[in-house]
Amino acid sequence: MTPFGSQKEYLVQRVLNASPVELVGILYETALQAVDEALAALQSGNIAATKCIQAIAELRLALRRDVNPQYCDTLSGLYDYMQRQLMRAHSDKSGGLLREVSRLLQTLLDGWTGAMRNLSAPKEPEPSEAPEEMAVAVSGMNPYAAAGQSSRVRSWQL
Repeated sequence: MTPFGSQKEYLVQRVLNASPVELVGILYETALQAVDEALAALQSGNIAATKCIQAIAELRLALRRDVNPQYCDTLSGLYDYMQRQLMRAHSDKSGGLLREVSRLLQTLLDGWTGAMRNLSAPKEPEPSEAPEEMAVAVSGMNPYAAAGQSSRVRSWQL
């Protein structure tokens, strides 16, 4: 198997085994890599932003308006802006526009990666009682109290 073939096979396996959350991260990585490739192609006089435009279109399709419509509208607008910038970069052969989209994608990828990390981090157990209630409960446990005597009433409080 050629190095390119093994890389392609790895990517296929990664996509097939990824959770929906991981797939979004893969799409961000793909779009970012495509912008980097377009920047490299621009140096040789060509520009190819199609792959990045397609990756951003997939990101837009992955938005779940049923979960948070306002957030989805904001991201959809940002994706639309990035796609328009890529089209302008293609027609104007502009490295500046490509770098702008690259920075935006990197910010989104960093945020998404952080969110994935937070989702996979072990959760700290939430206390079932407020700290004051816990302190009363702990201090109220008096093994020396007489049977039937309330542990909250102290002898000096009588």
